[in-house]
Amino acid sequence: MALSCTIPGKTFLVGEYLALHGGPTLFVLSKPCFEVTARKGTGSLGSIHPESPAGKFILAHSEYFKNIDLTFDDPIKVGGFGASTAQFLGAYAFWMYRESHQLGMEAQFDFKHLLSVYQQYAWNGEGTPPSGTDLIAQMKGSLTFFEKRKGLLSVTNWPFEDLEFYLIHTGNKVATHEHLKTLGEFDSSALEKAAYQVHEAFAAVNSSELIAGVKAYAKALNDLKFTCEPTLKLLEGIRALPGVKAAKGCGALGADVLFVVTGKGQGSELEKHCQSVNVKVIASHQSISAGLTVSERES
Repeated sequence: MALSCTIPGKTFLVGEYLALHGGPTLFVLSKPCFEVTARKGTGSLGSIHPESPAGKFILAHSEYFKNIDLTFDDPIKVGGFGASTAQFLGAYAFWMYRESHQLGMEAQFDFKHLLSVYQQYAWNGEGTPPSGTDLIAQMKGSLTFFEKRKGLLSVTNWPFEDLEFYLIHTGNKVATHEHLKTLGEFDSSALEKAAYQVHEAFAAVNSSELIAGVKAYAKALNDLKFTCEPTLKLLEGIRALPGVKAAKGCGALGADVLFVVTGKGQGSELEKHCQSVNVKVIASHQSISAGLTVSERES
C-alpha cells in the first residue's frame, strides 16, 4: 500500500512581493499536479534534495521517515509552479497523517502552524524570509485569496464568463531563495492597492475592474524594478496581440511565468504568438485544480 499526495501547481495572479509584507494575495492553482508518494522502505528521498526545505524537514523527523521511501513526480517538467513547496507540503502531510489517518486531517492543517514550520526549514536567517503563502494556496486549491496579516483565507472559482486566462512558461528562471537574500526594503502600497482592486473585482464579478487591477499590479511591479528585462520584452509583444486584455509576470522578477487575460474565445492569437517566440502555454482557465488531496492506493 502507498500513500499519495496530489498537489496543484501554483501561480501568483497578484500578490508576489506583497506577500512578504503579509498583504493580500491571489493564487491560481492548476493542473497538471505534482505528486509525492510514500511507500514502506529505508528512508530514500528520491529526487527530493536533502538541503531543500522538504529534505530538511524530513531529516528533522527522521525517526518517522526512516522506514518510508518517497518519490516526487513533476509532470510539468519545466521548473517553477511551486515544485519545492509541493515537496514540503507533501512531506508535512505525511507527517500529519501519522496520527490523523485522514480523520479530522483538515482540522490539523492550521495555516499558522504550517507557515511557522515551513519558515524553520526554508529560511537561514539571511535576507528576506519567504512568505510561505504558496503552501496555503496549494493546500486549498482553485483560486485562493490569502492575507496573512489579517488571517483572511477564501477560495473561489474563475467567475468571469467573458474572459479567459493563460499561464505561460517563459523558459527563464530566477531562484527565489537567492533573490530574497538580496532583496531590500520596498514600498508595497501601490501593489496593495492593485491587489485589493483585483479582490473586489472577483467579489463583484466585474471584468473591467479585474483587467484594470491586473494592469495596475503589473505597473507597480515595473515601477519597483521587480520585472526582469526578458519578461518585459515578452509582455510588450503579448499585450499588442488582438484579444489580450492584460498581462503580467508572476513570481520572483516575473521571470518564469506570465499570466495573460484574453476575451472569451480570443486565445488563438496568443497561442500562435507563444509558438513563434518559443514560450509554452502550461495551463489556463480550463485547468484550475483542487488543492492537496491525500489518498491510499495499491503500491
